[in-house]
Amino acid sequence: MITSQIFDYIEKLAFFDGFTSEEKSEVVSFTQNVIGYPQGNLIIQQGSKDPSLHILFDGEVVLRKEEKPGVDITRLLPGSIFGTIPELPVTPRNQNVFALKESIVLQLDRPMLDELSPAVINKFNIEFIKVLFRRLSETNERVAEERAKIVGVTGAYGKIKSDLDAMPSLPDDMRITSNLMYNQLIDICSPTNKR
Repeated sequence: MITSQIFDYIEKLAFFDGFTSEEKSEVVSFTQNVIGYPQGNLIIQQGSKDPSLHILFDGEVVLRKEEKPGVDITRLLPGSIFGTIPELPVTPRNQNVFALKESIVLQLDRPMLDELSPAVINKFNIEFIKVLFRRLSETNERVAEERAKIVGVTGAYGKIKSDLDAMPSLPDDMRITSNLMYNQLIDICSPTNKR
């Protein structure tokens, strides 16, 4: 891929907004790290120890687990990041990443990072931190939404549980199961729950 095409991709992504023209040019000079993947190709294999981070320039990728190949965990669009931050310890990848459409990615690997200037590495690190905080915030919002649903279910179950407890004909095993279920729901709703 020619450098002008790579520069066009970088110019379109908010990830690089904080980079100067010179810093963007430095990233663009690593043309060997810009890789195209045809639709359906595997980019990262679950279980591999790929120590690279990928920035999606163009296309769309999907994350899936081998245990549930037909279930999309998430789909990522241009500007998304996936893989491993090269400064962190390398652990086996916990999901597959496929090109859902023809996709172009910048692969940040150790050789590239060893050659980039400290200013550019610093900019990458700042952007990585922003992404991690955004993902943490999104996860916290999803947890809060799920907890609210569980609290609602617990309240509804608490109302019928009183009626169940008052039924003299309810078998003991059903009464025990009902009490265990309700106590589990209460435990999940507890703000001090350490799950």
